[in-house]
Amino acid sequence: MKLTFATNDYLLTWNLLFGPAISEESFRFREKLWRTYRKQYNALQNENKLMLQDIKNFIPDDDTVYNFVFESPLFENIKKAVEKHRNYLLKVWDENKKKVSSYLKDIVRLSYDNYRILVLHPDMDTVYYDIENSERNIAWGRKNDTKSELGTLTALVYAITKYQVGPNYKEYKEIVQAVLELAIHNELYTRLSGVSNYLSGDPSLTFLKKQIYPYWLMYLGADQEKMTSYMMRDKIAFDIEHYPIEANLKKLDLKGFIEFCIRNQKHILRINQLEII
Repeated sequence: MKLTFATNDYLLTWNLLFGPAISEESFRFREKLWRTYRKQYNALQNENKLMLQDIKNFIPDDDTVYNFVFESPLFENIKKAVEKHRNYLLKVWDENKKKVSSYLKDIVRLSYDNYRILVLHPDMDTVYYDIENSERNIAWGRKNDTKSELGTLTALVYAITKYQVGPNYKEYKEIVQAVLELAIHNELYTRLSGVSNYLSGDPSLTFLKKQIYPYWLMYLGADQEKMTSYMMRDKIAFDIEHYPIEANLKKLDLKGFIEFCIRNQKHILRINQLEII
């Protein structure tokens, strides 16, 4: 997996105009701009989708609003902050990419495409992409990025892996989210940090993840003895005798495991005797 970290003035401007206001100054700026160029401003509302489809060649039909923004002192300051954030994300990735790539080969087992991370101001606090778009562009700027390098890294890999898995399981999005959490926020984070992270994540997925967990360990290649070690590490308990080892799970990739969970959900989700130690 190769990641490039770039900035784009048009995408940055679009998020300044339509995303959450990052300051009182930015709010007043875009309010004044909207009053002055209301028609042109409103016409830009969906242009971020066009940008993600072909960011290098994007040219607006009307650049009146963009040029006004580009020439402002506010935009100049925002660009400096964004470039600083781009360098931060690049540093975090460069320092960890070898370990991450190695762990993903074992955990996810998918061949990753190359991605372009289009960096936004962190106070814009947004991540988005068009999952059906082959350009592999991800708009990225999160407030939490500077709080934890490891948290930033796993959040980034989570978004990319979700993109890589694709939009083919829309009817089963909770199962997909649960498996992605197990893979990235739980197992990858645990291997990177050396401390189990299995009790963290979206609270609404906790019970579903606990039900999938025994099969997840089989997917990771655990036999009954190893399952006991995993349970002690992760502080999640289940009765091993109720779960015969399904050896074929360790031969699947992450998409295959998601499909296994979807096919067998009636069997997996009927079990409700799991406890947190």
